[in-house]
Amino acid sequence: MKNLLFFIFTILICTATALAQQQQIRNMDIDSRSPEGSQLTAAGVADEIPEKIEILEGFLLDFPESELVGYALLGLQNLYTQEQNWAKASETGKRLVVLAPDDVEVRHNHNQALLNNQSWGDLLLSLVATHEPAKRAIEADPDEDEEAEHASAIEYFQGVLQYAEWAMSVGAGQTTDPALKAQYYTALRDYFPDGQYSANSSSKIVLAYQQAGDTAGMSAELERELVRNPDSEQNLYLYADFAATQKDVETAKVHGEQLINLMTEKPAPEGVSEEEWAATKAKFTTLAIFSMGKAYFLQGSSKDSYRNARRYLLQTVDSIKAEGGEQYGLLAYMLGVCYVKLDIAGDNIRQATFWMNEAAGFPNAMQAQAQQVLTAIQAAQ
Repeated sequence: MKNLLFFIFTILICTATALAQQQQIRNMDIDSRSPEGSQLTAAGVADEIPEKIEILEGFLLDFPESELVGYALLGLQNLYTQEQNWAKASETGKRLVVLAPDDVEVRHNHNQALLNNQSWGDLLLSLVATHEPAKRAIEADPDEDEEAEHASAIEYFQGVLQYAEWAMSVGAGQTTDPALKAQYYTALRDYFPDGQYSANSSSKIVLAYQQAGDTAGMSAELERELVRNPDSEQNLYLYADFAATQKDVETAKVHGEQLINLMTEKPAPEGVSEEEWAATKAKFTTLAIFSMGKAYFLQGSSKDSYRNARRYLLQTVDSIKAEGGEQYGLLAYMLGVCYVKLDIAGDNIRQATFWMNEAAGFPNAMQAQAQQVLTAIQAAQ
């Protein structure tokens, strides 16, 4: 969450700085008789793109302090974009967005360059910064004599926003940095809430935060979703399970019990048969109980913790075993440990052996440890 707040703060600072430096880069008065104007005129009448580029690049070297630098940079950005010279288009775009932060075409061309350069961090900042000027351009009230021209431009501005949304989805999918991935999905949800790429954004954000090891970000996102949709069985389960992994027994119990109550009272959604809904209710009730058992197990601070963990986990055996897979192996391992920890008079060895044998026989994250414990139990007998 801290990374995201810093990300937003950076955008605001960059935007404020750029606005303070806003310069004119279009519709400039150019005196073709002056040395500067003569060179720009020559670029304008040149036949080939490489020749135009060479002249404009020369202008920047010859007149670095000219008030026409922005005009020359704009010409170069368009030419580099046409040539798909994305490295130079990106370099030019970085200079232009400082001079003219509200120019939608400049930002759009810069976004294209950053995407093609796979500059995922810079791209997200640029896409977010594009959103506001493009929206303003669409919503602006034109003068009467500009009305027809403005109407034709609206389609372009809408296309810029569509590209920005698509580019965000590409960045979210392509970046290998989970923290940045979380920021991409957050931006998609916040800036394009009804867009085609925003579906299931919250679960993607949570997963990305989990991969990044950002527990604060995960917690904040889960809390946000619970406030937004408190009757979501998926959200309640995700929060209960997250609390369990953090050894927060009380929070896991609160949301686990809320989930159990919800599954008792919630009617079948429209279009879902009673049979399907009964299966869903049973599934989430089991997951709620499993999360509470896992919370006590991971807390593991006393025999009472293991006793409570065993009590909850045993209630889930039939359902989780029927479903199979990794979760049954994890359940078996936790039960095996519980029986070992609670083996006061040697009366739990048989149960501990059974569950460790089950855990060792099913692929799961604790399979190797289960085999080691099983070997130790057998050696001690």
